[in-house]
Amino acid sequence: MRKHSPRRGRFGFYTGLFVVLLAGVFFAGLRYLGYWLVLDEPLEPSAAIVVMGGGFPYRPAKAAELYHDGYAKEVWLTQGSKNDRDRDLEAFGMPVTAEHESGQWLLEKLGVPAANIQILPEPVDNTLTELRAVYARAKANGGQRIIIVTSKQHTRRVRVIWNVVSGGNVKMAVRSTPKETYDEAHWWRTTTDAMATFREAFGIANAWAGFPVAPRER
Repeated sequence: MRKHSPRRGRFGFYTGLFVVLLAGVFFAGLRYLGYWLVLDEPLEPSAAIVVMGGGFPYRPAKAAELYHDGYAKEVWLTQGSKNDRDRDLEAFGMPVTAEHESGQWLLEKLGVPAANIQILPEPVDNTLTELRAVYARAKANGGQRIIIVTSKQHTRRVRVIWNVVSGGNVKMAVRSTPKETYDEAHWWRTTTDAMATFREAFGIANAWAGFPVAPRER
């Protein structure tokens, strides 16, 4: 009958304990991933407030609020490229309102003068090309500080990609739209929040790796 070595028993115990601790750290990290994705940075007077595409009506509404709070004298809207859905709707004869047109309408409705709303001319189709267009306009504007408004779960990825695109040459603060639905404390409870969380986490990892996976149109 083989005897079990005390040393081997201790090794198995510590190995098991390490695996349990590692799993605990992993699941704790997943639990707080939603909190980490949401980023609201301190604001200072800036040259412009930028509304990222999507999230209508919450993003332009938040930009209007910041405008009236006196943080900037201009609001910039990005111009999204037409996607397959837009082209299909047009093929069926259904009129399609461009997202930046809806954003401009709402900004004016909320009291932002038309003269203070700028539409960036470059069509964009994902966060990377969008932030490149914003950076180009900011540089052309003298490299002054800007504020970017986007959805809660999208704020961290915007910060990460902005750091890559700008190289620190233009200061930026990112602000979220609190009225959009995203439960960062319990993101795993709904498929919508879970998919958004993993999409954002993958996008951040992709940016850190130098974009080996080409960003898709939004």
